[in-house]
Formats: sequence, C-alpha cells, structure tokens
Amino acid sequence: MKRFLRNFKLTFTFAIIVSVGILAQQKFYVNLNDRSNDTFKVTVFPKNLTNDNNIFQFASTAPGTYQIMDIGRFVKSFNAFDEDGDQIDVEKISTNQWEIDDPEDVYKITYTISETWDTPVKTNKVYPMTGTSIEDDHVLINGQAVFGYFKGKQSDPIYVKLEYPEEWIVGTALKLNKNGFYVADTYDHIVDSPILLGKLTKAETKVADTDINVYTYSKTGLIKSDELLSIIQDILEAENKFIKGLPVKHYVFLFHFEDISAGAWEHSYSSEYVFREQPLTKNFTNSIRSVVAHEFFHIVIPLNIHSELVEKFNFVKPVMSQHLWLYEGITEWASDIMQLRAELFTLEDYLKEISQKLKINDFYKQDISLTELGKRATELPQQYANIYMKGSVIGTLMDIRLLELSNGKKGLRELIIELANKYGKHKAFSENNFFNELVAMTYPEMDDFITKYIKNTEPLPVKEYFDKLGINYYESKGVDSSKISLGIRFGVKGQKLFVAKSTKAAETGILAGDIIEEIDGTPVTLKNARSVIGKLHKLKAGDSINITVSRGDKKIKIKPVLTAQEVKHAFEVNPNASEKQLKFREVWMKNL
Repeated sequence: MKRFLRNFKLTFTFAIIVSVGILAQQKFYVNLNDRSNDTFKVTVFPKNLTNDNNIFQFASTAPGTYQIMDIGRFVKSFNAFDEDGDQIDVEKISTNQWEIDDPEDVYKITYTISETWDTPVKTNKVYPMTGTSIEDDHVLINGQAVFGYFKGKQSDPIYVKLEYPEEWIVGTALKLNKNGFYVADTYDHIVDSPILLGKLTKAETKVADTDINVYTYSKTGLIKSDELLSIIQDILEAENKFIKGLPVKHYVFLFHFEDISAGAWEHSYSSEYVFREQPLTKNFTNSIRSVVAHEFFHIVIPLNIHSELVEKFNFVKPVMSQHLWLYEGITEWASDIMQLRAELFTLEDYLKEISQKLKINDFYKQDISLTELGKRATELPQQYANIYMKGSVIGTLMDIRLLELSNGKKGLRELIIELANKYGKHKAFSENNFFNELVAMTYPEMDDFITKYIKNTEPLPVKEYFDKLGINYYESKGVDSSKISLGIRFGVKGQKLFVAKSTKAAETGILAGDIIEEIDGTPVTLKNARSVIGKLHKLKAGDSINITVSRGDKKIKIKPVLTAQEVKHAFEVNPNASEKQLKFREVWMKNL
C-alpha cells in the first residue's frame, strides 16, 4: 500500500515537477564541514527511480585519464533508505556497482568515500590531478572520484550542494543556481567539471570574448593567482590568435601547490594543475607555461574534435580511442608551434623541443603504433606517455607535409580549424572512418603518411622533412664530453624509482626493472630523487658512482663508470639553405 500511495503522489504532482524542470534531477549534498577521516560524506536524493535504475555506478575511469581508477575501491559505506528512514537492502555486486532492492522506494542514498590522495591502494594508484584531496584548509574534487549515478541515468541532470566554511572560496566552471546548487547537465558534465575550494586566491581577465578565471591553492601562500595570470597571459593570447578565436565564453584554471608535482588534467571549460609549492623561478614558470599551453588547447581537441567514444563515454567498461594521437599528440604539437609562431619561442627553442621529444621516444618500444597505443592506453601504462612525444613529432611532420602539398596554403593548423568548424562540441566524428575523412579533406598522399607513421611503425622521415625547411637533422652527432650518461631512463613503481630502460646495460650492469635504492650512500625516495640524481650532473665522464639496486629478492651494489653523452637528434639551421627552402621555412613559421 505504501508503494501505491507514493506512486499516486508522484502521478498527482507530475505536471508540477515537469513545470519546474526537475523531473530527472538527482541532488547530491556533500558535507565538507566534516572533513574527518579523509572521507567525503555524501547524501543523494534521487527522483523517479524504477526497477531499471537498480544499480548505483561509480566510475571505472574517466575521459582523458587513460588509466583504470575503479573508484568503487574508495567507497567505505553505502546505504539506501526509504521515506520513513527504514533501510533498503543493497549489495555490492562488483568493484564499482551497488545493487539496490526496490529502487522505487528509495528516498535517499548515503555513502562515504575516501579521498584518493591519502588512501593507499595496491594497484592503479589514481593520478593526483584526477583524484581528490580533503584537508583542513582546502578540498579538491574530481567528479568521478566523488559522485556516482544510477543505471540508466548517466544523461540526467545532477545538482550538487557543497557545505563548507563560509570564508572559503570556490573555483569551478560549474554554474551556481539561485538555490545554491552547482548544476551539471549530465554525469559526464560533473566529471568534466573539477572543483577546488578552500583558502584560495582568485584573479580574472578577458581574452577576446572569453572570461578567464584563475583560482589557486598554495600551501603557505607563496604563489598567488595574479602572479600566475601574468605568467600565462601571453600563452592565452597566442592560442586565441592561433585558432582564430577561442571557442568558449568562459574558462577556469585551478592551480594546486603543495608537496608534489604530478601534472594536469584538461576539461571542456577548465583545467587543473598539481605542482609542488616552490618559488616561481624561470625554470618553474617555463614548466607552468608549457603545461598550460597544452591543457588550454584541449578546448579545441577533443572538446570540438572527437569521436563518439569520447562523446558517449562508457564509465562502466571504457573503450579507448585509437585517435589518442590526435587528442594528446596533436595538442602537444599545437602547444609548441603556436608559441613559435607567436614569437614566444625562438626557432632554436622549438628545435630543442623536437629534439627532446625524439630522445625520449627512443626509450619507448618502437613496434607499437600510435593507433595501437591509443586503443591499449590503459593496458600499456609504461608506454602511454610516448603519445606526447612521438605523437607531437607526427604533428610536426604532418604539418610540413600538408604545407608542401598545398604549396604553403594549408597546414595542420588550418586543418584543425576546419575540423572544429565541421564538427564542434556536439557532433562527433566516426571512430572508424576518421582517417578516410582526413584524406578526403586534404590530399590522397596523406593516406600514405597516415598508414606508414600513425597506423604502422615505419621510421619517421625527420631528416627528409626538415631538409625541406633548410634545417639539417642528425640522428647521431658524436659525443658531448661536457655531459655524462648512464644510459638509463627512470620510472615510478609504487613509491620507488626504477629503471624503465637501460641502453648501456652491458657496460653499467644496470638492468631494466632494477629498483634504485641508494646513490652514493643516499637512500633514494620519490621526494629526494630529483635532487639526488641532479648531483650526477656535477660529475664528468670517467667518474664512477656507487648505486645499490633491488633486483628480485636481492640487493646488488654496482659501481658503473659514467660515459660521455652521445649527441642524438640534433638540429642545425642550414646556413646555405636555398631560396626555396628559406621561403618554405618562412611560411611554416607563421600562421596562414
């Protein structure tokens, strides 16, 4: 009888509910006044659940993270109640799913979920910039790590009310309604809209017709938003010019400066950055500028150029896109080339960037194509980052080839603008047919380029293409006795530094997979790794160093001799370039 009466009541008030536009609205209340136990306390008031909505889903991963998160691991309690306060049976049926008996009777759901920063997990540690942190003076929220959704309601609106100290400032791209709720059109929208709140500073400006807001948490107050805005202002202006106007009316930067540097995560109308708090030296500001240039360009790719796999993201069993080369590789290319064309980079600066990317690419497996790397990104975490390196170089070469085929009239920049106009935020391209569309929009010869260098793994034609610009390229150019090398590339495994690749294993005795325990008697941790390894640069070729590594169950002491560093992937502007080469280089270095 109780269910019948409730259904009658819902039927009776149907017209009223529709009239105020909250028929499918799900309300989430998050109590941030209680920040105990590093957990978020969440209460959900659903609307109009049926038997089809009997599963509450937490995210397996999220767009743009390229990692398995399994947020359900962080849920500590999950309960459902009817209108009388009686509990409704729920059962955890998988890592990320809770099944609810009689969902029609659900009045509210309550759950607690731990922050990801300070909660240890054995595998798949969540990147800090994609996770959550809850502290006395601030909170970082990424939607997929706090909120879930009912099966069948991923596309329903979500309203979020945050309860927090009144002196706190909130930074987010979400809009606040008159009732104090942050409004997201869908679950995808809440995931796409991080929130940073607490003791923040704020700065704002306008670039063309776009409102820009910067919010900053700095642990000791060392770094302020107005300083950061002055650092990135010319980057924003350069991007506006590069793409002929920003495609968003508002954009929010969220900066977090505390004890770690982890990177950044892009969103449609915002991006968030996690850096270790430190003085704004030239090197540090350059690093911030570089990351901002990349993340801000995501307002074009993938916001306005994406396949259906991005537009309709599967949070339960995600399917990765083969076009990761476009979303991240071409975005990285754009972040560099636009600075060259805005004269924020010199040509020498730009060539150093390309050289560095090629050097890093050498440490990755060369038999994995960019399309395969995209589709298997979550399976290949040790290879994934090469999408930013090789993918960016692919962008450089593609740009040169397009300019050559069009007699200098249309490069990759112009193609991107054309693609953004053709598709846009609400129109996806075909995951399977996109390469054919690219060829149809450009030249038949691009099919050969795509097949060789994106779909397959043929060696990149760096020398051939840069010669067209009157720039000489050398894959190897002797050694530099002023720089030393152990021939190793480091990676992070848990809380340890390990050898991801060793190109001089026979000479040094250091093998891929070795965990670095000590260097010259100093225990190596993630916190001191940069400074300990940095001391090696004070040594010279012929010097030796004591290194202790863990290899399996054994600790092994090694004393490798440092050798002179090979000069690889060197670029030089050809002083004898022909008139044709000079003219082509001039076209390449400017926006058309």
